[in-house]
Amino acid sequence: MTRMPDRDPALRGEVRDRRPEGRARSGHRREYDAGKPRRSFDERVDGFVRDVGAFRAVALRDLIERQFDGHPFAARRGLARAERRGWVEQRTARGPKGGKFTVVVATEAGAARAEALWRKAGRPEQRALSGAVRPAELAHDVAVYRAAGAAQARIEAAGGRVVRVRIDAELKGLLASRSEQARRAASREAADVARRQAAEELGLPVDGGKVLVPDAQVEYVDAAGRTGRCNVEVASGHYRGRSIRAKAKAGFAMYASSPGAAAAVRRALGGGSRGGRGGGLPRREQEVIEL
Repeated sequence: MTRMPDRDPALRGEVRDRRPEGRARSGHRREYDAGKPRRSFDERVDGFVRDVGAFRAVALRDLIERQFDGHPFAARRGLARAERRGWVEQRTARGPKGGKFTVVVATEAGAARAEALWRKAGRPEQRALSGAVRPAELAHDVAVYRAAGAAQARIEAAGGRVVRVRIDAELKGLLASRSEQARRAASREAADVARRQAAEELGLPVDGGKVLVPDAQVEYVDAAGRTGRCNVEVASGHYRGRSIRAKAKAGFAMYASSPGAAAAVRRALGGGSRGGRGGGLPRREQEVIEL
């Protein structure tokens, strides 16, 4: 008997749901759009877990749209499966206007599962994170998923493909690790040098001795085979003008988590509250990501 090759250890022992998604029908549900590639329920759940692991915290409504094409019933089935397996947990967050919404966060087991699924999907270097996310930061963190998704859509529309996404927690961890190693081996001055070197390797700009860390960094290969990075920043209402200007000057793709934040970004960059002339963000970057 021919022995099948071993599967990824993190993918062994899984039980796949073989229930059909339901017959095609007419209606407004986007999962029945004939122009989109068909995905099985299992494939949608895999995408659900991959995204939550890569971003650590994602709004359920965004997962419904992106992974289940707007079908809430199928999404909740997927969420229930992921919870039963111990891969994700639910949290409640508040948006800029005070409204409550559900956030899905990755567990340690879920992060391991997500990394295995990313390897299977062709992103072997994609890290997944778990751990507590402060309630006050949830609304901002889930907006990062939308912003990175918008950046990815632009890259793919131009013929490129995304090879990895790093959120700020991973980037800060890499910087801190390099800095601490140098400090222990040599001195505080060596730690500063190591931090700047790490920033250069990661494609992170330095302003006045301070490394500017984006909310997410999207690494990609363009249509010509060249590698690149897109640093994504989501501004919220409490962002200061100096911080906005520094990150925009460094080439960050700026987004806003609410209309008020968008107005603050435009004012900081000289575009006024209405985003008119005067050096404001290009129109394509004046996106408002409202929860």
